[in-house]
Amino acid sequence: MNLFMRAAEALRARSEGTGVEDGDLEIVRNHDALVCPYERGVPLEAAYGGRVAQFVTGAPVEARVKVSMLFGAPLAGERERSAAGAVINAVAGFFGFARNLRGCRIEDRPPCLRQLVAKTADRPVRLIGQSPLLEHAFAGRIADSTDAAGVVLVLGHGLVTEAGLDEVEHAKPGTEVLMVGPSTGGTAALVDLPHWCPYGR
Repeated sequence: MNLFMRAAEALRARSEGTGVEDGDLEIVRNHDALVCPYERGVPLEAAYGGRVAQFVTGAPVEARVKVSMLFGAPLAGERERSAAGAVINAVAGFFGFARNLRGCRIEDRPPCLRQLVAKTADRPVRLIGQSPLLEHAFAGRIADSTDAAGVVLVLGHGLVTEAGLDEVEHAKPGTEVLMVGPSTGGTAALVDLPHWCPYGR
C-alpha cells in the first residue's frame, strides 16, 4: 500500500460518519495560482466545503470526482496519485487535519528558504523531486540517494512518481523525512510525517 493509499485510508477512518464519502469536488488546473517556488509542474486546485487546496504535479489531470473514489483505489499511476493528492489536501483542509495547502506570498519566500536551510543543519540532503531553487540552496551537499542523506526533502511532484515513492518508503531507519510544500500537506498530516510549509496559506 503506497503512501497515498495510506493517507486515503486514514482520511476514511478519521472522517467516518460525516458523509464525506458522498461529497464531490472538481480538480482543475490554475496556471495563475501563486505556487510554492520549490515545486515544479502544473498547479491543480481542488475545493471541498469552501477549502481550496493545491497540488503541483508533472502529471496533471482535470476531473470531477467523488471523495469515495479514493477509498480502496490502488492509485497506481502518477495521474491518479496527483488527483488523490489534490483531493486529500482539500478534504484534509476542510476538516482541519492539515493547514497551509496553498503557496505562500512572494515576500515570505526568502525567510522560508533561510529557515529550511538552517533546519537541515549542514546535513547531506536528498531531494525527491527536482527543484532548481533547492538544488542551488543546497549546492555541495545534495545526496544522490536516500542512503547517503541525513535528511530527505519530499516534494509533491516527486512523490507522485514511482521512483520517488519507492525512495521515501524505503528510506533507512533514522533518516529524517520531511515533506515540503503545500502539495504534501494533507498526505503528511494523515500519515504522521513532518511537514515544512511555515508560510503557506
